[in-house]
Amino acid sequence: MHHPELFSPLAIGRAEVALPNRIIMGPMTLNQATESGHITPWIVDWYRARAAGGTGTIIGAAVFVAQNGRGWGNAVGIADDSYTDGWRECVQAAHDHGALFGTQLFHGGAASKESLLGHQPLSASDWTRDGFDPARAMTEAEVEQAIEDFAEGARRSIMAGCDFVELHGAHGYLLHQFWRGDVNHRTDKWRKLTAFPEAVTRAVREAIGPDVPLLYRFSIHADDPAAENQPVTPDSLREFLETLEAAGVDAWDISCWKESRRGYFGTDKWLPDWVDQFSDKPRLVAGNLPTPESAVDYLSGGHAEAAVLARGLIADANWANKAASGQPIRPLAPDDVSGLSKGIDPGV
Repeated sequence: MHHPELFSPLAIGRAEVALPNRIIMGPMTLNQATESGHITPWIVDWYRARAAGGTGTIIGAAVFVAQNGRGWGNAVGIADDSYTDGWRECVQAAHDHGALFGTQLFHGGAASKESLLGHQPLSASDWTRDGFDPARAMTEAEVEQAIEDFAEGARRSIMAGCDFVELHGAHGYLLHQFWRGDVNHRTDKWRKLTAFPEAVTRAVREAIGPDVPLLYRFSIHADDPAAENQPVTPDSLREFLETLEAAGVDAWDISCWKESRRGYFGTDKWLPDWVDQFSDKPRLVAGNLPTPESAVDYLSGGHAEAAVLARGLIADANWANKAASGQPIRPLAPDDVSGLSKGIDPGV
C-alpha cells in the first residue's frame, strides 16, 4: 500500500469510535438541495461516490438548524423532522461503502440576507458582515431558542443514523460571532465570549449522549487568512479549547483556509501546533492538503491526526483509493468548483 500513514484507523471520543482511515471529507456547500433545503438524489450520489472512492469519514455540508439560520439558497437543512429521511439516505450511502457519516450543524447568524430569511438577520450584537445585510442583536429568548435548535438538529442527526456530529464554529458564522470580541458586545450573560459556544456544546452533548463523537470546527481569523488574529490570543485560545472540551468536544476540526502552514500570534508556530499545546484531543486539519504527499507530510510532522480534504475530493471522488494504490489523482480544474452550482460533479 502507498502512503500507509493515511490508512490507519483513528479512535475518537469516549467510546473510541474508530475512523476507518485518516482521510476525511470536509463539509462543502453544494447548493444542490431543494429550495426548502431538503436532500436531493444528486447530494446522496455525491456522498456515495466519495465513500466508494475510499474516503473513510464524511462530514456533510453545513446544515441549518433553524429557518432563521439559513445562509444561502439551496443549502441543506435539518430544521424539522421532515429533513431527517434525506440525511438517512446520505448516511446509508456512506455506510454501504464502509465510511462514517455525520452532519455539520450550522447557523449563519449575520451571514445572511433579508431576501432569504424574510426578516433581518440575527447575530450576537448589531453587526454587518461584509457582503450581507445588517444584523440585529438576538434577544435572550432567541439565544436560548438557538441553543435548543442546535440540540434538536443533533437529535435529528442521530435519528438519521449519523456516526458523529460536528458544530460549525468557524468562518464568521453564529457560533463564531459570539466568540469574536469584535462582534460580541452584549451586556448580558452571553457577553462572555465562550458562553454561547459552551452552552450549544453542552446541549448537543446531552442530545447525542456520551458516546457519540462530537467534533467542533473553528477558525480564529475572521474572513481572510491575512486578517488580524485579535482578539484571539494564546491565552484566550487555551480558554476556548479547555471550556469546550469540558462541555463535551471530542475532536477539533481546525480550519486554516489555505494557510495550514501559517504562523499564528506573531510566531512561526502553526495553528494546529498551538492547539496541541493546550489540548490532547485529535486534530483534524483543513487547509491546502491537496495531494497524498502533502497530507502525509503534514501528519508525519505531527501537525494533525487526520487530513480534511475539500478541493481534492471535488476533483476526484477516488482520491483515497488512488492514494492507496499509487494511481494518478485528477487535479482540481479551474471550473470544478463553479460547476458544482450547475449540478456538475467533476470528480466522477
